[in-house]
Amino acid sequence: MAAIKKIAAVVGSSGIGKSKLAVELCKALTGQVINADALQVYKGLDIITNKMPMDEREGIKHHLMDFLEPEEEYKVTSFLKDASQKIEYISSKNELPVVVGGTNYYIQSLLWNNTTIGDQRSASCEPEDTDFEFPEFDLLETSELYNRLAQVDPVMANKWHPSDRRKILRSLRIYHQTGQPQSEIVKSQKDHYEMHGLQPRYQTLVFWIYSDPVKLNPRLDARVDQMIDTGLFDEIKDLRDRVVQGEVKMPGIELEKYQRGLWQAIGYKEFDPYFEALEGGGVEPELLEKIKLECTERMKAATRRYAKSQIKWIRNKLLPTSLNSKDNQVIVYCLDAGNLETWDKNVKEKAIEIAQAFQMGQSLPEPKSLSEIANTMLTLETQMKDTQTKILTWNKHVCETCKTEKGEPLVLNGDKEWEQHKKGRYHRKYLKHLKMEEMRKAYFASKQAPAAKEPCDIH
Repeated sequence: MAAIKKIAAVVGSSGIGKSKLAVELCKALTGQVINADALQVYKGLDIITNKMPMDEREGIKHHLMDFLEPEEEYKVTSFLKDASQKIEYISSKNELPVVVGGTNYYIQSLLWNNTTIGDQRSASCEPEDTDFEFPEFDLLETSELYNRLAQVDPVMANKWHPSDRRKILRSLRIYHQTGQPQSEIVKSQKDHYEMHGLQPRYQTLVFWIYSDPVKLNPRLDARVDQMIDTGLFDEIKDLRDRVVQGEVKMPGIELEKYQRGLWQAIGYKEFDPYFEALEGGGVEPELLEKIKLECTERMKAATRRYAKSQIKWIRNKLLPTSLNSKDNQVIVYCLDAGNLETWDKNVKEKAIEIAQAFQMGQSLPEPKSLSEIANTMLTLETQMKDTQTKILTWNKHVCETCKTEKGEPLVLNGDKEWEQHKKGRYHRKYLKHLKMEEMRKAYFASKQAPAAKEPCDIH
């Protein structure tokens, strides 16, 4: 039986320095980079997709980057196939494959078996990893799609919010492609995991580069400003012109306009109001500048939210899964990148030392021993429930007390959201209001009762 291959993976939030560390590892250990960023696969558009400049790659070979046309989509099943082939190729040259990127469902599909629809018909929760298209669904309103899902897979309908079109569509597509409700596939997958355990594809050394958001967020904001200064608007304008000229096609359905392929890139949709005002003409310079600043802040906020979601995935999915991996084949180290002035000492040198021991089959240090940050982040309470358990135990709650703007009962998705709602100021304030209203009605009712019971005079 062939020995399991060794790879390294670099993960972390946007703007943390993943590509930098990947190049440093490849230089020190003789390796090649495999891109795991769903946007950096596209040709050109280097600024909006945050590709590492060529001069900073220092001659290190980068695979699966800069090869796809803008209107095409790169599914996770295609990534899995291509990345696996690249790992075989790089390993055959006795070099270390270093996977780097922020697209978490790419990383997930590569590190573990049975996490994509195309892999033994399993059912990952990620909405992007399905290969199947059903154009007729695009013509239906989200409410109709939700009703259809409720008929064929009520468990998944109960999980998704009625307005979450992407996830509703995904569950419907899985049902129509496989002939099975996604919830049943998930249950089967869960049973398989409980019987056989998690199945890593490779012996993987994962470096999680981390910085406290308080320190990271200003760096993210500065990077957006740098992107604008170095030509972001030129890239957006060129792409918009190509769309107008018919050279590039956007998704035809308005609701999915910015939810597929390249169009998900942070920056394109955020600056829509600015370019529409610019292209429309007749807008005063002061107003145009105001719109530009508002769009810039919108892009910065979206970038910060994305970085937060990446950290959430690492804490809630990568860490618990790696702890449950078979024979400890996936090991996660957290590197402190809070201070860029100490990058060499706290990130580069530690990563290289660990990776060299990993390659040579030597004993590795205890992950929590690297730093205070490592000890804190690797011992944080994580959501140890696997994805399958979360889906199968999901509860939807209806608050009959609180109403939406349309006057409908408020729907809360999941126990956590329900508990937060019950403790929320609005809910408690409204309950108090209702109680006072009942007391008021009772008071007036008691005042009217004696008058109603007074006997009439009999003569």
